[in-house]
Amino acid sequence: MKPKLTHNILLQELFEKYEESFEILYPHGLNKLIENDILEIVAPRLTLEGFFRLFDIKDELRDQLWKELNKVVKKYASMYEL
Repeated sequence: MKPKLTHNILLQELFEKYEESFEILYPHGLNKLIENDILEIVAPRLTLEGFFRLFDIKDELRDQLWKELNKVVKKYASMYEL
């Protein structure tokens, strides 16, 4: 089964499966969660869509981040193809 990214994926799951996603989201609000020492509390409960809303990420940037995250998912998918 090919990996598929959805807006409902939890941040914790996203970071566990696709490590590069951490670097993609870091400058867009993830750094604030780390600075406030709440990432461990929030990540298991916050979805990617919730992250976008929490940090009021505008549609244009949201689309750009979505494309970057999908590139990472596709990269991992190609690594694990049989």
